[in-house]
Amino acid sequence: MSQTPSLESLLIQQTQPQIYAAALQIAQTLGLPVSSWQAGDPTRSLYYLESQILAALEQVVVGYIQSGFLDYASGTWLQILAQQVFGVTVPAATYAETSVTLTNSGGAVYILEAGDLTFRNSTTGATYHNTSGGTLPAIVGSTPGTLSVTVTADQAGSAGSASAGEIDALVTTLLGVTVTNPAAAVGVDQQDDSVTRQQCRNKLGSLSPNGPASAYSYVAQNSTLTGIQTVTRSRVYPDSDTGDVQIYVAGPSGGVSSGDVAAVQSAIEKWATPLCITPTVSSANNVTVNVTYTLWVYQSINQTSSQIQASVQTALENLFAARPIGGDIIPPATTGAMYVSLIESAIRNVVDPQAFRVSVSAPSSDTALGNGDVPVLGTVMATVTFVPDPQ
Repeated sequence: MSQTPSLESLLIQQTQPQIYAAALQIAQTLGLPVSSWQAGDPTRSLYYLESQILAALEQVVVGYIQSGFLDYASGTWLQILAQQVFGVTVPAATYAETSVTLTNSGGAVYILEAGDLTFRNSTTGATYHNTSGGTLPAIVGSTPGTLSVTVTADQAGSAGSASAGEIDALVTTLLGVTVTNPAAAVGVDQQDDSVTRQQCRNKLGSLSPNGPASAYSYVAQNSTLTGIQTVTRSRVYPDSDTGDVQIYVAGPSGGVSSGDVAAVQSAIEKWATPLCITPTVSSANNVTVNVTYTLWVYQSINQTSSQIQASVQTALENLFAARPIGGDIIPPATTGAMYVSLIESAIRNVVDPQAFRVSVSAPSSDTALGNGDVPVLGTVMATVTFVPDPQ
């Protein structure tokens, strides 16, 4: 008795080399002198061109079919499915933004307009431009002139993130001027497909008059309903006997402002509150987790210690930004944690397979989290040790 094939087994996308090889095999079967065709032969080149066209078409066809199934749609197709079927708008990646302080030790006065300056993170190579201006005064006596301007990354997502002090170079020439960023700049990548799929499932909960937990999460993370884009995480805890519901919310960097909490509270009361239920929205409590690690890598990685550390920093920022409020919970436990093993994996994956050992000394153990706690990345201390490749 034959088994019913799985949907996944039917959604096979043929690549250009596979199509090209199949075409040559068919030609050989038909008796064409395939083995005598040299590189540049017109017939062989035509087969190659057709295989490229068919591979591109194959990608569109398979993607289109996958877009009809929530578990299989991905990328742009998933965004279309989410918007058109579930009414979920996938937020775009955000551009990192922070303030940069310019210090003028020279005698020139600089009048600056938005867009005049380009800055660089010398650790990652990311660049930024100023979105505000002002007048940078000259040094007076021994007191240099200073000016703070707002800067935005030129590249969206975490690639434009910078820790405090990392935006330290001017691409635009201003004699006698140095720069630094007192606060970190955080850019958020477009959310993972798994998050979008969960939002779509949460939307189904919002259609119920019984107010399931997913309805609250759907509204809390829906920028169209709340009018804000800062809330990227939420967690709902069960109703009490008195009909109270507790909803905690957080953004990529942890807890959110009172204004953001009020916006979510208002939206939930309007869009997801059944009669006789009292929802309370609160910002998650930040629990700072400092990370100290040692990483052993083979020299063949061909990267500097600074480059590796910058990549690890970005990976850790993304890891912490994606952790659920209350931590990852292992049933039957009712509270979660930020697990050291997860931090180790994130570090190792940055340079895998050249990394062969990771040692995390801080945190020394899993960080326990309460229901309203959210882990926030603190200071990262790194040691990268290079080892000769095995012979």
